[in-house]
Amino acid sequence: MTKYKRLAEDLKNEIQLGYYSEKERIPSLREIQTLKSCSLTTAKEAYRILEEEGYIFVVPQSGYFVHPNISSVISGPQNEFYPTVEADDRIQQIMRTVMDPKLISFGAAIPSDIYLPLGGLVSSFKKALQHKEIFSYGDLQGNLELREWISKRLSIQGYRVNSEQVQITNGCTEAITFSLITTTEPGDTVIVPSPIYVGLFQILETLKLKVVEIPYRKEEGISSDEYEKLIKRHKPKVFLFSANFNNPNGILMSESSKQSLAKISYKYGIHLVEDDIYGDLYFTGTRPKPLVSDFPYDQKGPKSFLCSSFSKTIAPGLRIGWVTSKNGIRDLSKRTRAYKISENHPSQIAVVQFLKLQTYERHLKFLRMEYKKLTEEYTKLLSFNSEGILNIQKPDGGFVLWIKSPLDGDKLLNESKKIGMAIAPGSLFGLSKHWDSHFRLNVSVGFSPKIREKLLQFSKLFLKKRKN
Repeated sequence: MTKYKRLAEDLKNEIQLGYYSEKERIPSLREIQTLKSCSLTTAKEAYRILEEEGYIFVVPQSGYFVHPNISSVISGPQNEFYPTVEADDRIQQIMRTVMDPKLISFGAAIPSDIYLPLGGLVSSFKKALQHKEIFSYGDLQGNLELREWISKRLSIQGYRVNSEQVQITNGCTEAITFSLITTTEPGDTVIVPSPIYVGLFQILETLKLKVVEIPYRKEEGISSDEYEKLIKRHKPKVFLFSANFNNPNGILMSESSKQSLAKISYKYGIHLVEDDIYGDLYFTGTRPKPLVSDFPYDQKGPKSFLCSSFSKTIAPGLRIGWVTSKNGIRDLSKRTRAYKISENHPSQIAVVQFLKLQTYERHLKFLRMEYKKLTEEYTKLLSFNSEGILNIQKPDGGFVLWIKSPLDGDKLLNESKKIGMAIAPGSLFGLSKHWDSHFRLNVSVGFSPKIREKLLQFSKLFLKKRKN
């Protein structure tokens, strides 16, 4: 390949990855000479190719700019910057449909009752009622026994913290919210992977934060090179992410990728907020470490927060979550007290009683086996009965499937409602339009004869599309 063609490919790749936005001015010929260490002739030929292929256009006396309709010539997710987030109204409208009790909800990432330890929980709540202090205010930072259990378990998993570095919260979403409140101010920029959990956009909107989306790449998850370039370009305060079984695509970042991202974040002073709510639901091997375990501990340096809860493993209605930090829990706890005086004391005591039964690890093993089996059964049924139309991304853990289809996700939701079920359209999981042809499916609904029949009906929607 000639030098100018190689340069053209490099520049096209940078535009495709979103380093330059639509209508944005790119470096001049003289500037690109210096940046890429090439001759003026090479630069001119490379720019000619970009013009011919519709990537850029020239404005006399002003320079070269990215084409205003660049999406028509490139494919795949791109890095995109959003000065404001406006997601709440639309998300609430769709989520009301997804949560409709009249429909079988394959769209909400909520574990079915059949996978919850209800017997043990009932027994634990009965024991909790025998505690005299159950209806009084509890410890401002959360039940000490519960915090000790969490810190010991995290230390075994490779993230060494003590009970004083744990704050109990009302679920994982609240843990993430307080972590962001602690590290940002309105107008700050946050980098988030795309796709990502839908609820995060409501938090980002409420806190008036700017957002840069960095897409997952099939080969490596989050690209370290892309991440570093985005940091230099947008000067973010926080990286908000899920390294272990991201919702909705189930991706598990490699250990090398975690180490690289942690190193880059520390180098540029980027705070980390990690959502690890699915970390215990791995399908194979051992429990993956959180990314923040590779983040250097520095009392004066950037802060790192690890957020999780029992919502996906014991019961969502308990509303018991937590956030841990080696250098930021004091500031975070101070902010939580501005909003409330205590956490859910009765539920905390009941959870402690449940954990004392010593059945939690056995319960997790059961969930991993069941969710892995359900993932395989759903994938096999949907792939076969849709005649391969669906592109199902194989998750490494959790209990949701991320699927690309020939149908628009929002329209697919409306079609699925007609057969008595609901899916989560891909448009919920990103600010860009890239995920409109995707949808998320919750496999923890189970695989009863009724569910199987409903999935068969669902598969026919795609065959109908092919015939049309």
